[in-house]
Amino acid sequence: MTILQQNSNRLKFLFTINFSLFSALAICQKIIDAIYNPWLFLLCLLGAIINLFVLYFTTQKKPLKETCEESFVTESEKDKLMNDLEEEAKRRKHHDRIQQN
Repeated sequence: MTILQQNSNRLKFLFTINFSLFSALAICQKIIDAIYNPWLFLLCLLGAIINLFVLYFTTQKKPLKETCEESFVTESEKDKLMNDLEEEAKRRKHHDRIQQN
């Protein structure tokens, strides 16, 4: 679980740095007229917007209620499966005893 959280934090950090760099480059081009290029400015804005959307969607989390319900369902499914397996094992042992006799 901590490995997934670390990767998620790394992605958030990466997209935050990318957004900062793209937006800073676009701002610098607007401030300093000597380095202004319309294509580069538009590409910087596009990169900043894409990074902002990705950052927004990576920070979205599921509500706690849904995750609790999912874990409850998986626990009940596990219990049901274990009970079924136990009954199947008993049935096979009984069948083997009958065949041996």
